[in-house]
Amino acid sequence: MTMKLRNRLIALVCLILFLGFGAAIFLTTTTRKPFAVILFLGDNISPGILTATRLFAGGGDARLQLEDLPNAALCRNAANDYSIPESASASTAIAAGKRVNRGSLCIDPSGAKLPSLLELAAAQGRSTGLVTSGLITGVTAAAYYAKTLNAQDQTDLSTQFFNHPPIDFVAGSAATLGTTNSHTSSAPGTTSLDQLTKKGVVILRSMSELESQPFWKKTPLLGIISPNQIPLTHPGEGDPSTPSLSDLVRVAIRQLQSNRHGYFLVVDDPTIAAAAASNDAESMFKRLLSFDQAVATARRYAGDKALILVAGRETIGGPQLNGYPFLGDKGVAVLSLNAQGSPSLCWSTGPGFALEENSDTNHAKKTKPSTPGILSQPSAYPLPQGQGVAGDVLTLGVGEGSEKLKGFLDLTDVHQLIREKL
Repeated sequence: MTMKLRNRLIALVCLILFLGFGAAIFLTTTTRKPFAVILFLGDNISPGILTATRLFAGGGDARLQLEDLPNAALCRNAANDYSIPESASASTAIAAGKRVNRGSLCIDPSGAKLPSLLELAAAQGRSTGLVTSGLITGVTAAAYYAKTLNAQDQTDLSTQFFNHPPIDFVAGSAATLGTTNSHTSSAPGTTSLDQLTKKGVVILRSMSELESQPFWKKTPLLGIISPNQIPLTHPGEGDPSTPSLSDLVRVAIRQLQSNRHGYFLVVDDPTIAAAAASNDAESMFKRLLSFDQAVATARRYAGDKALILVAGRETIGGPQLNGYPFLGDKGVAVLSLNAQGSPSLCWSTGPGFALEENSDTNHAKKTKPSTPGILSQPSAYPLPQGQGVAGDVLTLGVGEGSEKLKGFLDLTDVHQLIREKL
């Protein structure tokens, strides 16, 4: 071996050692962030209600997709001024990381406007997505783009949506979108959707249009799916042009994942709370199962390295499954009178639910039955709508960072966990 060759070999070995040492330092001292961060948001995500949902789905031996998530914590959800939150303050705790007063969206008690996780992700160069089973301008979805002290002002929320920098992918219902834009300075006869089009947003109105949109194009998309809320659809049922929540999650991931900096997707489902507020347990359970399936879809399409969190916001109506159902009881067997002859499901507040009251349409006057109907769901304190009840909510997760979900946390801690990974 010549001296020249020996020196070259020594130099090569030193270079390899240097690169290996540098890589080791990089991997052990830098914080690696997941490419995909997906946040699912719903209501009535508590141990007792998830148990009842599981029994409704398949009996005592059934399992939910949520049960496969390895990390979980119970989260306190108080607002700044009330011990029990409503949708705006609970949504803000997760979206903006601060406890705010009742009815406020991303504005703290001092009046300061708070950036949402979606806005922080966009600032980091990530693609951003917002999918909702309800209104795009609904309170829970608006927490990611609006700042207001009155979360019930739909006109203001709509205006802020249109004035906000376009989100890369938005899909949901749009009963309040597309009307004449009289509250802005646009020309007479134009609509708010026209203003989005001028910003380069592509507006799509069916699942087929969403599916056919090229994923490599860096064009903001707005999918307007239905007037009020995403219907409960299953494979082979309903209108094939109308997607389920799982369909929208799948399409959103496909559209967002082409960004080399990664993406952040928010999946919001306010329809669970709507069903609970009307004391309709069957609809609530079906909505929860649709939500559960959407989580499974996200895990399948986002990959093993994604950070996926499922966070509850509030508990509505206080549903409680009673009695001793048989192990194989499921579906209507769980909702009907139990073996002891009492209602299987009761609510703490709300209108109650009794299908039998509407079954006889041939009589103008009906007398209230002395015994409960087979599908009755009585309310302990009748009100027009179910109210929020005290109770910590579950947050579950999988992926890097979700190991911090343990014990008792605050909803604001969920915000901080996600923020560190954006």
